Formats: sequence, structure tokens, C-alpha cells
Amino acid sequence: MAVVAPTEPLVVVLRAISRAGFAYTPTKALCEAAGWRLVDDEPDLGYVRSDMLLAAGSDERRPVSVLIAESNKPPFAFVPLFYFEEYHEGREPFDLAFRALAEQLAGFLGAATRSGVYSYPHRAGWSYSFAGWALADATLVLVQDEFDIQFGMDVTLWVQPAGAAVEAPVRYE
Repeated sequence: MAVVAPTEPLVVVLRAISRAGFAYTPTKALCEAAGWRLVDDEPDLGYVRSDMLLAAGSDERRPVSVLIAESNKPPFAFVPLFYFEEYHEGREPFDLAFRALAEQLAGFLGAATRSGVYSYPHRAGWSYSFAGWALADATLVLVQDEFDIQFGMDVTLWVQPAGAAVEAPVRYE
């Protein structure tokens, strides 16, 4: 998977989803207006998922999952941007991907409000980085993690309601 950050116009759509309160109907309309292909329309299960093209001139696509307000407290969205399967061989590509994505996002969001590292007890000696932006309309957090380890470790952009704390790991129950 190539390291390609979402462009500023795509992040504008993600922030608009937050401003719309992650509500089902406006979320679907915003994704459709952005040209994102609807993949899963599951309001009864509490989410919608679209396929977004990351950049003009690129065929790199990523899934955007939105846990809608009607079913989830708090609602949020996430976009896995990079999967790292070869973590047994060293972490350099994982760290380079995180830094590249964080720099690309900071290019139009400005400096991160907060950044740091965290770890898990089950993976001693392995740290994960995060960078977050507390914006007026959304909290964005870029996180190295193992959200869905069947695909490897990941770098994921989380979109939370405005006012959410910039914290890692990002977890919801």
C-alpha cells in the first residue's frame, strides 16, 4: 500500500461530516457529492462506508468508515491510510509512513496540537506514534496502531467531534 495522504479537499469533506454531527443522511450526501463510492450502507448496524480516491491523478483509494450519530455515542469516522504487514522484519517503513503522512497533513492543517508516543503491554519495546489536530469543527488524530491486526499494523486518520481530546490509542466501545 502506497503512502498517500488525503488531500486538503478530502479532509474538508471529513470535517464537514463532523460539522454535520456524523448524521446518516448528511454524511451520505457529503460522501456522494465528493464522488466517493458507497460500499456499505448499514444504518441499522450504525455505519456507512465509502471508497474515496485519495488524490487527483492517483488510483489510490481508501475506505472511509463513519459510525453514525444515530447509533453511536460518540460518533466518529476513520480512514486507514497505510498497512504495514512486515513488522517482524523491522519498523522503519512503518515510521517513515507515519512521518510522511503527518507532514503532508500538517502542510495544510498546521502544526499538530499534540503529538507523542504510547505503547501496549502485549508488545513490549514497541512504541506507536500519534499526532492530532484540535480544530474548531473536528478533532483529527493520525495514529500508528494495530487496529485490525489481520491486515498488519496501520496508520489511520480518525475524525472525531470537535472538542474531543487528542489522545492515543483511539478506542471506542
